[in-house]
Amino acid sequence: MANVDAVPQVDAAPSEIKPNSLEGYFGPIQDLGLESHIARLDNYGFTVIPPEIVGPPEFIERITAAVLRVAGERTGVEHRLDRAGATGKYNQTISGDGERGQYLLFYLLFEDQVFEEWLENPVFGAVMDYIMRGAGRLSNIDSFVKWKTPNPEEQLKTLRLHTDGPGSPEGVLPFSHDMVCNAALCLTEYSRENGCIAMVPGSHRRGRNPAPGDGVDTAVAVEAAVGSLIVWHGNTWHGSFPKLTDGLRLNVTTLHCNAALKTQHRFGRDVIPEEMLARRSERFRRILGIDDPMGWTTTGPDPESWASRK
Repeated sequence: MANVDAVPQVDAAPSEIKPNSLEGYFGPIQDLGLESHIARLDNYGFTVIPPEIVGPPEFIERITAAVLRVAGERTGVEHRLDRAGATGKYNQTISGDGERGQYLLFYLLFEDQVFEEWLENPVFGAVMDYIMRGAGRLSNIDSFVKWKTPNPEEQLKTLRLHTDGPGSPEGVLPFSHDMVCNAALCLTEYSRENGCIAMVPGSHRRGRNPAPGDGVDTAVAVEAAVGSLIVWHGNTWHGSFPKLTDGLRLNVTTLHCNAALKTQHRFGRDVIPEEMLARRSERFRRILGIDDPMGWTTTGPDPESWASRK
């Protein structure tokens, strides 16, 4: 039997623990009272953090207004929460024709300062850093604009279950750490009839993507109030239920990836303007890859950036 006295004790308060220790990423979780949500995240593969913990209603109103404005500008069609969406003139490559009753608004970071503010949210940041152990980069910041599903019976057959994680050539997903994780800030009510996200509890431990038909019978509807934050491990099998109601289902999603992976969106020091960095935190610089030393030429890496990796 293991000697419990041999377990190392952490005497420092969470704020005093060095950032490069594993305990350091749990300290902010304790400070914010998120332990029960992390327990659900690690055991079930996903969690729902309620709006009273995430942030004030006024912020949700601002970010919702920004998403609706961008949707209108890109599509040429006014978007409102109480009516169906439309892709209009918006030319993009994933669900771009709206035939599935949804489309994606890509690359939102530069559209409004409210998206920068969301990345600085302490609850969101603490959970992302816990999952990625401080090695995460923002890979994308998008919005799924979804309205009544044209053929709901077809979607119910598969729920379009998938994972977000990059697998090996053999289809194996990593067990020991997260290469990616994802989160959705709910800008409208998430319910089954409103087309909420579907999750297969415990599927993050299977270490593979679902085969066709896998998990459909055990998937659950992840219901959440407006302003809630849904977070899931990259290995978790997830999809969505068809939307059966009028109006929009709206969110802001933020995929994070390990620093060893290439981000989906174009970020980094050659893209992020200095005025944005001047008003943001050191953590903001880190998750945007501003100080990433990779990509050097004949003289090698920048010594200061390389030193920050040690």
